[in-house]
Amino acid sequence: MKKKILWSSAAIIIVLLIAYIVNTGRKTKKQDIGLPAGKSVEWMGIYLKGYKVGYVASKIDTLKEGYRVKSYTYMKITPMSGSENEVKYVVDAYTDKNYNLLSFKFNMFSKGYKFYAEGIKKGKKLDIDFTSEGKKRHLTYDLKTNNVPATIEGIVQFGKTGKFQFFDPTLQSLFTIDVTYGGEDVFQGVKIKKYFVEMSGIKIEFWVDKTNSLVRESSPIGLEMIKETEENAKKITGAPVGLYESYSIKPKKKIPSPRNTKYLKVKIANVDLTGLSINDDRQKLSKDILEINTTYPKKYDKVPASLKAYTEPTPFIPCNDKTVVDFARKIVGETKGWNAVEKIVDYLYKNIRKKPTFSIPDPIEVIKTMQGDCNEHASLFVALARAIGIPARVEVGVVYVGDGFYYHAWAGVWMGNWISVDPTFGQHIADATHIKFEEGSFQNQAKLYKIINKIKIEVLNYD
Repeated sequence: MKKKILWSSAAIIIVLLIAYIVNTGRKTKKQDIGLPAGKSVEWMGIYLKGYKVGYVASKIDTLKEGYRVKSYTYMKITPMSGSENEVKYVVDAYTDKNYNLLSFKFNMFSKGYKFYAEGIKKGKKLDIDFTSEGKKRHLTYDLKTNNVPATIEGIVQFGKTGKFQFFDPTLQSLFTIDVTYGGEDVFQGVKIKKYFVEMSGIKIEFWVDKTNSLVRESSPIGLEMIKETEENAKKITGAPVGLYESYSIKPKKKIPSPRNTKYLKVKIANVDLTGLSINDDRQKLSKDILEINTTYPKKYDKVPASLKAYTEPTPFIPCNDKTVVDFARKIVGETKGWNAVEKIVDYLYKNIRKKPTFSIPDPIEVIKTMQGDCNEHASLFVALARAIGIPARVEVGVVYVGDGFYYHAWAGVWMGNWISVDPTFGQHIADATHIKFEEGSFQNQAKLYKIINKIKIEVLNYD
């Protein structure tokens, strides 16, 4: 049986739309794995809403104990009309003879940013190391099984179905996926088998021909990969419409002064909101009607034990790192409580250069560069707030700007109740047009999969 594997665009989708719309490299032995070479390289064009934006080149080498899978992804992204950014990811993975992951190296490059990580599976644990600004960090994931597929394509190309754990290197997160067989079909005159992979609430289609070669992959959020020759795969036209605009949501009823809006009532349609973190102190969902009221600080004696996790470090919110702690103290001095929150919001708003960025948001990196989009503002704010003992979380969803809702990231802080703040807009109290659909880690943020490119919002009332 001829074995062919490509790295999944599921990872591309999440990074493209979560790490870019909502808006590190290792200092030693860093390497750019580069473009696979040779006759056995397979090529696929990447299309975003019908526009050619990139390609994937993949190759598999047979080894004595398994296989080596190399993959190179290139995309030309247009965040806003008239601006472009080139993005690359390079993956080098080793598997056993059943294509279960043994180890991997992952590089991501974009203008001004680098990210490098490497991981190794040891029994039922996946150990990952990455370095940011010379500071080494470590992740360990507990696995449910000894066998974790290296690629989603490797599952469907050999007819495997069922539930699997899958590690997405672009988000450094572990997901559970559900693979089902979808029957036979015809693509470009060739008989194929269809498989559906459910991941983070959506179903991605994979089309495999009789040689076990992946010929097409598509998702409901408008991203598609099609098998092509090298020459055709490299013909990139780009998208004439900016990414932000392309995924915006335009209600019929406009909101004339969104930054001053204290109350908003909307109707949500065309999506299943089950499993999303929508209800909180400022948002209440009743069937398909969502009401948002701005919240304000309340007096409290101490932070409840149930909120302890929101004050603790995570691999991508290193609030206990000396660089972060010192930076927080520089900003707030001896100020505490809500006054400290306001100082952090003001400082980030005034000092971080607003720049569309394709990166894995990292607070230490942002402290160095002092630039970024809403992701960088939100992640740094949360790290700084936690560094001084204030419970905080990243919040993601949409916000009204101009004539519609756009995907965005901001922050929540607990001051007697949860309050949304927006350091990107310089808002101590985020206006009510900030509609939160999820919160927390990259793995949680990936749940926006469920609504992107499908959701409809009807504005019912505002004040």
